[in-house]
Amino acid sequence: MKLIKGCGIVIIMLALTAGCMPKRIPEEKGERIPLSQVLTQTLRRYERINTLQSQLFVKLELRGEYYILRGILLYERPARLRLRLTHDLGGTVGEVIYNEGLLSILLPTEGKIYQGWIEEGGNPETETLFLTMVYDDYAETEAGRFPTRIYGETEGMEVRFDMTLKEPQVDLMLPQGAFCPPTAGWELYPLEDLKHLLRGIKAGAGP
Repeated sequence: MKLIKGCGIVIIMLALTAGCMPKRIPEEKGERIPLSQVLTQTLRRYERINTLQSQLFVKLELRGEYYILRGILLYERPARLRLRLTHDLGGTVGEVIYNEGLLSILLPTEGKIYQGWIEEGGNPETETLFLTMVYDDYAETEAGRFPTRIYGETEGMEVRFDMTLKEPQVDLMLPQGAFCPPTAGWELYPLEDLKHLLRGIKAGAGP
């Protein structure tokens, strides 16, 4: 499977599986980060804790349309992450699993998994996509501090998101196999197949 920049694809897939949200997300000023480095930079904010599990509330804005998601976040140091996303009616609309370089996007309603290895880092001089990121509302624990809110806005793609952790719990044992995506009964596709979504939105076309 080809190495690709998966963070933007994750943002788009969250928006496409969301439910409608009534109001606009305010624009914020923050740190300008190349798209290929966003995941690495985000995980560094949590590297002082061993594990994290939390309820999740996500607001999304995509080209003038507004969405809302709820879900669960699991994190394990140094580079494992899982987001399970649901809509207000209670059904799972998607999952994102990152396991030390391997990114999987699960769409249960379609029975599909998009999977591939993504780049960490990259050459900033050759980057064409950037996000403005804000990490704030830090929680203080004995293990260390970490942000409970993440805001991001993509340049030239009209995508904005605001993610909040609700009642986070740190350094608890996580379920075995939490970062291993299922395979039985799913159709597996390369993550590369989703790149046209990212290109289309940057160019101003609909997803």
